[in-house]
Amino acid sequence: MQVLPILLTAAATVCSSAWASSGAQFRVFDNTAYVNTTIGYGTTNINWIPNYVCHPLVQGGVLPAAEAWKSAVREWNIYPGYPLVLDCEDLYFKNASTADLNLHILSALQTWADEVVSPGQIIGWYGLSGNTLPTLYDHYRSLIANHSAHAFFPSAYTFTSNLSSWNSSLNSVVQTIKTIDDSLPIWPYTWPQYHNNYTFLPVDLWKSELQLLQARRDIDGFVIWGGKNHAVCNDTCQATAGQQPWLNATRTYLATLYGLYTGQAERSGAQVFS
Repeated sequence: MQVLPILLTAAATVCSSAWASSGAQFRVFDNTAYVNTTIGYGTTNINWIPNYVCHPLVQGGVLPAAEAWKSAVREWNIYPGYPLVLDCEDLYFKNASTADLNLHILSALQTWADEVVSPGQIIGWYGLSGNTLPTLYDHYRSLIANHSAHAFFPSAYTFTSNLSSWNSSLNSVVQTIKTIDDSLPIWPYTWPQYHNNYTFLPVDLWKSELQLLQARRDIDGFVIWGGKNHAVCNDTCQATAGQQPWLNATRTYLATLYGLYTGQAERSGAQVFS
């Protein structure tokens, strides 16, 4: 009986050179935190500090103590060497009156994170690119210049069943990113639940989104998120998340994408550890 290789949470470090040629790779990151649910099937590890951790530390536009932030990074940087996504949704570049202060705080958080993660580890910000005014693109560029290993992690979450609308929104944020800096990896965040009511997407819609992501040549892969935050997935949701059709559909998609059965990959970039 043939068994698909499954990504295990083994202690593995990806050095910075492995990410340097990300344009040739198409990574699918598993950032799910549903109870007893792991995607596997060639997905890649990723680290993430959620907004509910960041928010109390920066509330009111206050820079936290360096050690408090570094402690949070150590706790959440579970997979050394893999990208670290920082989610601080109070600190966007949406208002000129707060942009300088937010840049000061974001730069400090990024610098402190860099001091405790592996050398060359990618650090990026969830959703910041889609929440930056065109007049404030230079603020984002300054943030990128503050840290040498950077990537973009825009939101590609789903609000309606209109696939065209979802794709147009993704096109818009990718174009914004290319205007800010067209040299860095782009890994959008996807989610098999609707962002507004948190129900799971119809499986055909989810599969269509996966195929559209795969067909793009202006992104370097994507992240699949699924939170343990009970505000978006309560106990019942957590208990049944892995039984929803999205998971088997995703694994079937990944098996074809990376040629896990056939050895004929459609895109390279599978990360399979044992």
